[in-house]
Amino acid sequence: MFTAIKAMRKMRIGLLVALSLMASSLSLAQSSAQGQKKEDGKVPSEKELDNAKKSQEKTPQVKLTQAEALAELTILAYGGRTQLQTVRASVQEEGTIRLASDQGDITGNYMMRSVRKERSWQDLLRSDLELTTPEASQRAGAPATVKYIIAFNGASVWSAQNNQYVVASPEGEAAFRAQLVHDFTTLLRYKEDGSKLELRDAETVVGVQTNVIDLTTPNGDKTRFWISAKTFRIVHLEYELKIAEGQPVTKYRISYYYTPYRVIQNTLVPSRRVMMQDGKFVQEISLSNIIYSAKLDPEIFQHLQQ
Repeated sequence: MFTAIKAMRKMRIGLLVALSLMASSLSLAQSSAQGQKKEDGKVPSEKELDNAKKSQEKTPQVKLTQAEALAELTILAYGGRTQLQTVRASVQEEGTIRLASDQGDITGNYMMRSVRKERSWQDLLRSDLELTTPEASQRAGAPATVKYIIAFNGASVWSAQNNQYVVASPEGEAAFRAQLVHDFTTLLRYKEDGSKLELRDAETVVGVQTNVIDLTTPNGDKTRFWISAKTFRIVHLEYELKIAEGQPVTKYRISYYYTPYRVIQNTLVPSRRVMMQDGKFVQEISLSNIIYSAKLDPEIFQHLQQ
């Protein structure tokens, strides 16, 4: 019995840390009015983006730095600021997740719900997981399936496991809240957030020519973005996080994939994302369904509720 309880506690800690690293990525969509899967609209083509870049260079806007001009082209590539603000005001996304743990890979179903606020770090966020326990943990007495919830209610982080509240560790809370300010959408909202941008030297990453931008929020959070010089899509981001006092800084790298190509309600969405922690695989999220302008009960961010 003690072994089973010990295994469950160890797994819970592992799940909390792994789950807390999740960040939203977008894939397929449903029409919120009809409740049916729907892909629609378009975003600027590579030719149109190239023309926009040439126009920008021909008639430069004095108020924009080079980094800001590049960010504006990136925002345009994803559908434009107005459209992004409108359709991503509230989001519900579903798919599958694969997490690394000491007991082996953990797989399961994933659902994320969020409501956009004035600043990225103020957004309401909730992630629900239904995970299949690794066989090693099951042999030690852990249940075959674990349901886990972690959420940010605008002021603090709370979590639950199998419909029972559990206390999120300081490390888990820090890692979970990090996704609010270290996401591809953070660059798309740089102006609204009041973030500062700095252009770095261009790099070639796995054969892809990229422009590199450092973003710093007013709170001092820093993220580096690699943006395709051809498509203006964000292909990677990196950030560092100190999970706990006395521990070394941890480096995270998130890679975004756009195959299959998805354009939903005139906005571009990455269909898959992979996170690495200090060079090692941590998680992969692949989405199968998303609802924009979702009707979400604010109470789901405050406490246990379906």
